[in-house]
Amino acid sequence: MKIEEVHAIDAETVKYVMQRAFAEYNNDPVPSGAMQETTESIQASIAGGEETAAVCSIENRPVGIVRVREEDGALYFFRLSVLPEERGNGIAAALIRWVESKALQLEKEIVFCKVRASTPHNVRRYERLGYHIYDTFTVDRPEWPSFDVVSMKKKIPVEQSSHD
Repeated sequence: MKIEEVHAIDAETVKYVMQRAFAEYNNDPVPSGAMQETTESIQASIAGGEETAAVCSIENRPVGIVRVREEDGALYFFRLSVLPEERGNGIAAALIRWVESKALQLEKEIVFCKVRASTPHNVRRYERLGYHIYDTFTVDRPEWPSFDVVSMKKKIPVEQSSHD
């Protein structure tokens, strides 16, 4: 298993893995916005420095991705994606460890994510990795039914030596 930060040129890989992973939510009352993202929008976001992404590969085959951006003095990860046939192999946990390492590099003490409340298995997964719920809010959009989102965070101990 190898995890590497990718560049804008790798946006198609990011989109492919993300949309394969999020396809299971296509029949939800409110489909995931991941399905509307384009290679070009991901490419522009990475190239513009608004976000970065990492790809997890096994034998040079992409099997998972995570996207991150700095927000409110913390590191926010989103669109954590693992191909359905690769789930249960520790890929998501490895990607989250990569995010936490990135937070240490950037001297960010907080890592957070947002999870749909309708996916309690995802909430439990993050809780097992040390994240806790700090907020819940409702998303209201005129074109969809409203839905609840859980915000979760984890404090990452920034090394004292990094401040010297």
